[in-house]
Amino acid sequence: MHKLRVFTFGLLISSLVMLAVTPVLNQPHGLFSNTVAMAQGYDNYYGDNNNSYSEYPTDDKKYECRTGPFEGFFVSSVEFCDAKHKFKKDDRRDDRDNKTGQQGPHGPIGQASPQGPAGPPGPQGPAGPPGANGIQGEPGANGTQGQPGANGTDIDPCVACLLDALAKLDSGAILVNVTASIERPPIGPLGNLNITLPLVIDVDVATLLQSQLATQLQLNANATIFEICAAIDVQDLDIDALLSSLALTLDPIVEDQISQSVLQIGAALDALGIQVTPTLLATIIASIDIDAIVADIIANVEVSLGILEECLGLEPTPPTTATLTVNKEVFGCNNFIIGNDVMDCSQMTNTDPAWLPCTGSTISNSPPCLELTANLFDIEVLDDQNNRILPPFEGSAQGTTIENLQPGTYAVNEIKNNQSNINQLGESLNDETTCGVLGFDDGGTLLNTNADPDLLYTICIEYEDEQGNDCSTLTLAGGEDKTCTVKNYIRFTNIQL
Repeated sequence: MHKLRVFTFGLLISSLVMLAVTPVLNQPHGLFSNTVAMAQGYDNYYGDNNNSYSEYPTDDKKYECRTGPFEGFFVSSVEFCDAKHKFKKDDRRDDRDNKTGQQGPHGPIGQASPQGPAGPPGPQGPAGPPGANGIQGEPGANGTQGQPGANGTDIDPCVACLLDALAKLDSGAILVNVTASIERPPIGPLGNLNITLPLVIDVDVATLLQSQLATQLQLNANATIFEICAAIDVQDLDIDALLSSLALTLDPIVEDQISQSVLQIGAALDALGIQVTPTLLATIIASIDIDAIVADIIANVEVSLGILEECLGLEPTPPTTATLTVNKEVFGCNNFIIGNDVMDCSQMTNTDPAWLPCTGSTISNSPPCLELTANLFDIEVLDDQNNRILPPFEGSAQGTTIENLQPGTYAVNEIKNNQSNINQLGESLNDETTCGVLGFDDGGTLLNTNADPDLLYTICIEYEDEQGNDCSTLTLAGGEDKTCTVKNYIRFTNIQL
């Protein structure tokens, strides 16, 4: 039994060997012939012949290359793995399987190539913010002293004097007090409206004087003070002619300024509680004495020119105008009957020492003195042609000064009304005669209805200058200043029931 099994197994093995050998023997050159061909044609395997390598191990390709161009393929000899020949890149296993092997180490850095030429400069960038200030450095050494400069010239004394004189004058707004007398019903002093208003007018007197100086010296009206002084050095300055021509220049300027003062006048009247109408404004403007305002300005200019003459050492020009101040005083006596309302001084002459002033004396608080104030009556000043030189003004103890009067004869009068004596000085031939007999210049009467009770006054009037002379008529010379005091003497008072 066992022999039979062994025989059978051996037969099978023999059959298998024969089957394996038969294909080899059937090849054209046999096994050995093929091996020789591979040995002789080694170089023929380099190229595109895929029979030189395989992706899978076979009987003749059983060596797998780990490096070289056949990395990952099976070849028949390990020599193929190190062969230096070309092959199709697509046949590489790593490319074919879309797999990349591990990167090898970097090679050594090659030698740097020479630097190329510089390119063109680019556009300038925006300026950066300023940096912080640095630390203050040490002060440098002083430089050498420079050469002395040429001596400067002193300012012309005339220029300095003229500048000083012009600086004393107004160069813009001028405040002037204008007095206006308005006749309103009823006829007589009761209807009169006497007002004094402060107005501001714009007159550049300094510039006008400089221009007038240039014109008189036959220069251009816009001549500088240097040119004016140069002309003064070679010719005389006629102050009188200068003032006369300046007055003519000022007249239309002041008149225009007054005509533009309607708003100022209206505001002043409104402050006094007077109803303002266009007719009233026109009447007031028409009654303003332009000449008096110009005369005030000229007086200031004359003072300024006097400063100029004195500064230059010139002989002062004698003053050509005069000044008059008019004061007002009231007197009574300490002789009362029927209480303190009735004062009887009827027998006293103008020189009687018993006369007492109503201000600052023992009779100051008596009703006759209290009700006869200095400003109750108006005063006027007339020239030798019997014309008023300015509107009537109220009497005052402080006095009213009238400047720039031309030399001549003037009359000072306390205004009397020939129609009524109610709250004003009225004419009375009998009182005028009686006062004259007692040594006074004039006389009149007053019924003061503002007193309580009403008081009827008999008043004597006297005009007296500083030397005690009668100044109801006086003569003024150029440069002369005089004061005339109007004195009211209460001769008698009586209660009017």
